Amino acid sequence: MRAVLLVLALASLTARANDHRGSLGLIVATGGEYVTGISNDGSSDRGFRIPIELGGTLGVFNRSELILSARLAPGFAPTFGTAVSFYGGIRNGWAFGDWRTFFDLELAVHAFPVITAGARVAFGVQYDFHPLVGVYGQIGAQLGGGQGLRLSFEAVVGVQFRTYLFD
Repeated sequence: MRAVLLVLALASLTARANDHRGSLGLIVATGGEYVTGISNDGSSDRGFRIPIELGGTLGVFNRSELILSARLAPGFAPTFGTAVSFYGGIRNGWAFGDWRTFFDLELAVHAFPVITAGARVAFGVQYDFHPLVGVYGQIGAQLGGGQGLRLSFEAVVGVQFRTYLFD
């Protein structure tokens, strides 16, 4: 009887890796971003940045999660200084065993060096090597306006930690 209960428990954990509904997650990511932007006063923000992202997720539907995150992105030549950004939106995906493809659709608000707001779209692949932990990679683009115009392209890798407190 114990063996049957153990097999059922392990099977439910494996199935849960495909379905993040009810999960509360923490994402930590980094990568590279190329940004080109110009403000209304003529100053520009162009170059390569290495973003460090920290955020949270909430699994709300079968394959959908709400995302809220913040980024600090130090710049390198010719762009120096650190950019500050905030993101909020939805991640929707399709699971194939422990693998999952997904897309993010988010509102991107950049607070520094130029205040802009706009859309961020990203596509990625995630591998859940444990029901509570997955690694992912994604590519994305952002377009925003406000005190200027901003366009950026990014490649990001990250880890998502999950707990199922709300299940």
